[in-house]
Amino acid sequence: MQPSTVKRHYIMRSLILLGFTLLLADLIVTGRLSHYLAPRLHMLSYVTVAILALLTAVSIRQAVVGPDSYECDCGDAHKVPRSPFTALVVYGLFALPLVMGLVLPDKTLGSAVAEKRGVTLLTGEGKWVQSVGSSTKPGSDQAGSPAPDANAMTDGTEKAKGAGETGNTTVSGNGGPGRSDAPEKAGDSGSPNQSAPQTDEQIRQRFAANSFGDFYTDIAVSLYKQPVIHLDDKLFLDGLTTMELYAKEFAGKELETLGFVYREPGFTPQQFVVARFSVSCCTADATVFGILVEDKAASKWATDSWVKVRGKLELRSVDGYDMLVLKASRIQPVKAPKDPYVYYDFNAAAP
Repeated sequence: MQPSTVKRHYIMRSLILLGFTLLLADLIVTGRLSHYLAPRLHMLSYVTVAILALLTAVSIRQAVVGPDSYECDCGDAHKVPRSPFTALVVYGLFALPLVMGLVLPDKTLGSAVAEKRGVTLLTGEGKWVQSVGSSTKPGSDQAGSPAPDANAMTDGTEKAKGAGETGNTTVSGNGGPGRSDAPEKAGDSGSPNQSAPQTDEQIRQRFAANSFGDFYTDIAVSLYKQPVIHLDDKLFLDGLTTMELYAKEFAGKELETLGFVYREPGFTPQQFVVARFSVSCCTADATVFGILVEDKAASKWATDSWVKVRGKLELRSVDGYDMLVLKASRIQPVKAPKDPYVYYDFNAAAP
């Protein structure tokens, strides 16, 4: 093969490598990498972009210098595609994802994905912690999977036992929760909040009795001391788990959080879920968590719009399970955060 032909192949390879290097570098610099990968994997992306830059430099050198000799003395082991069709297929396989990454806009996950995967109200982590605390095996249900009966609002695999234990509540793709006919417990369970203990030790004793572990007890104490619980991105998942474990203790507390509006066909006009996607590694494993919100003007908020909701937590009994519902006192539109996803933070209770 003529040296000029080989050089053209190296030029094509250099352009492809340069394209991937610039694409990944752009995602890192602009912060859009979080739309695809969880923060704990970002370091691997930094290493990858450095390796790509090195390979690009080597490929450019080969394109400029040309194949003078086989330094590795391995003959035709590194030969380039000889026919135009083979070259088109080989380079096209690399160029296609590169062009798609450069041309297609970034899009965050929303209600369309949530409807297919199911939305877990509060969080499924709470049931696992309850099971461990009571020395039983964790339930077999996975967070975010649709419930067999949407009207039941629970997976029905484990009955609530003792004060503060609640079931894993999931909204399926077939329907949503209506208003429960069971009497509300907010008034009864909310009364202890009016005479809340003043010292950290007294608050800790209130939550430590359930034996869910120091981690969740620390978070519960931190949240309970706040006049208005601010469920921010850092605390969203662990905070929901904590409030599920101690549902009766948190009934009557004021809470403020933000998320996107999600609805199911079975919801009443006064209901929607303020939801967030949780990502473990990448968006392919994303799971949806949220809080059921009730408000007279809920219907005016468009699905997938981002809102900040403030209201009082009320304890409802739905088919024998306790569930916290946020009765909104204020809803306001907000812009989607730069990183729309939330992650578990094992230092959530740290000051």
